[in-house]
Amino acid sequence: MQVASKYMPKETWSNALARGRPRTELSDELRKGRLAKRNAWLSQIDPAHLFYPLFDLLTGVTFFAKNRAGELMVMNRSNMGVYGIEDEAEVVGLTDFDLNPPDMAQAYVDDDERILRLGEPLLNRVELWFDERGVPDWFVVSKLPIRDRDGTVIGVMGFSQSYQGRTKLLQPSGGLAKVIQHINEHYAESLSVGALARVGGLSPRQLQRRFKQVFKVGPHDFLIKTRLLIACRAIRETDRSLSEIAFSCGFTDQSAFTHYFREHMGLTPRRFRLQSRSGA
Repeated sequence: MQVASKYMPKETWSNALARGRPRTELSDELRKGRLAKRNAWLSQIDPAHLFYPLFDLLTGVTFFAKNRAGELMVMNRSNMGVYGIEDEAEVVGLTDFDLNPPDMAQAYVDDDERILRLGEPLLNRVELWFDERGVPDWFVVSKLPIRDRDGTVIGVMGFSQSYQGRTKLLQPSGGLAKVIQHINEHYAESLSVGALARVGGLSPRQLQRRFKQVFKVGPHDFLIKTRLLIACRAIRETDRSLSEIAFSCGFTDQSAFTHYFREHMGLTPRRFRLQSRSGA
């Protein structure tokens, strides 16, 4: 007689699911026992060997964790590189205001305070951050509350991935990938949602839906953010006038440029240039 294995083979379990067999629900007692076993194992881990070093192996991904006072406790190597920090001990105790321009730092703190107050995560938020060269770029950011053993929120942890990293996931979605490429190459031109939809072989409604699914913003907002990103680099790296930069990036006039810049970055283009040149 064949003895049943302690664990059902993967292909057998898959076949069982395919045949529609209901999965056995764990009893409350068994569930609590398994979670207690896991928690007991986790409690044995040396803090220096927790799971966050895994983020060092993910290209284009940054990770951080802060205490309730907003002081950084942990950064992965990629994130430390953004700020030119080599010793992880230097990270401990720093705040967003120590590392970022005031307006950007305040936006991060506002998000953290909401998470601390409500205990709810903030997922797939599109934010302006700095890449490893210190140049502003757009990132997809997710943040979660950190809780102690009693369930009290004691901090915030999060990770970010660049837009470029996110677009690499679009290969199976050729239509959307074509639209992203078209925006990157023709951002200075007048681009309507209808025209972009035709580039990707999609209807305007399909395009809106797919942008929301992947980037959490619509195609028009993505276009504006792309233009602002190019403008940030031009302001930081060239001596061109702000009006010239505005027109070259696709904005109709400097007034519209200033409006969008302040809306998305929290400061004017002129102030951004001053902060960039003062080393902020």
